Amino acid sequence: MKKIYIIGVMCVMMAMSGCRKSYISPLETPNMTKAAEDKAYDLDFIQLNNDVIDELQEKKIYSFVKDLSVSGDNDKREIEVLVDIEEDVSYDAVELLLTDATKALVDGASTQDFRIEEWNEEGFGNLFDLFSYKYKVTCGDEVVIEESINAGESVPFDSSMTFEQIIG
Repeated sequence: MKKIYIIGVMCVMMAMSGCRKSYISPLETPNMTKAAEDKAYDLDFIQLNNDVIDELQEKKIYSFVKDLSVSGDNDKREIEVLVDIEEDVSYDAVELLLTDATKALVDGASTQDFRIEEWNEEGFGNLFDLFSYKYKVTCGDEVVIEESINAGESVPFDSSMTFEQIIG
């Protein structure tokens, strides 16, 4: 009797779940949507920090980096990258590091907001038209390189730069 009761309840539940409406897209391949043009760009800087660190660690060529952090302010529309490195690192290696960090930053921002264009070999998309970009590389107390780029100015790195180009 108990088995019949359980089987009956299961049948009723299956019948009820089969009656629910389910959404079926009229498109075979749905397209991604973008936020409205006038919606504010609000980036998650904690996630961007993690994305940049993960991307650089995956490359396994930046063992000279002691510390790296990405932060920013959505209200002020600014992004800041701070890097502390070991001694005796070549300028080319620092430039490649900043190029790869900038690429990872653009990738992360593009993932968060599809209105932000991805980087390509011709440039870094439109992120730096929207946000100012500050970066600072230090070696202990010594500043190796520091620059502030206002929104709309071009980023001074070559987005097509690769490790192979540096080592020749």
